[in-house]
Amino acid sequence: MRMHEQDMVATALEYTGRGESARVYNPQNELLFEVKAEEDIPFGNKIALTRISKGERVIKYGAPIGVAVRDIQKGRMVHVHNVRSAAVDIPENIRIEIIRQMNIREED
Repeated sequence: MRMHEQDMVATALEYTGRGESARVYNPQNELLFEVKAEEDIPFGNKIALTRISKGERVIKYGAPIGVAVRDIQKGRMVHVHNVRSAAVDIPENIRIEIIRQMNIREED
């Protein structure tokens, strides 16, 4: 689901496996386009709809939600391993534990 036309990410409303097509809908439930998942995207997580450069603001709901801490390729998961939140300063030990528990592999 992409909530706003300017959004760089969409939220997965179902698990999408690596190599699968993620169908992206707007809030009116209209199919907008599809994006190939370049890694597993668990339910409730964000997928990049476009390439996001390191240092670039990440837009969701039409507003910045954070800043990319590394380049993020289209179709990759957008989470604490590659974005610094604009709302919460997540302590490093918590960020590491989230990455461990979700079995997120850092991008090369």
